[in-house]
Amino acid sequence: MTRPRGTDKAKVIQVIKTTSILGEGTEKDPVRYIYQYWDLKGNLLAKHDTLTETIVEN
Repeated sequence: MTRPRGTDKAKVIQVIKTTSILGEGTEKDPVRYIYQYWDLKGNLLAKHDTLTETIVEN
């Protein structure tokens, strides 16, 4: 069994973070934030929908 050892490497990079509001305000589609992370060439890198609290990487 492998034990977690922590981070082996980290690097500071420039990304664009956008914040948008989604949802119609209904029980099936509540209003929430979505955060998207883009590189400087306009490519979507990842998004975080606060409804699911999961991060989806592209």
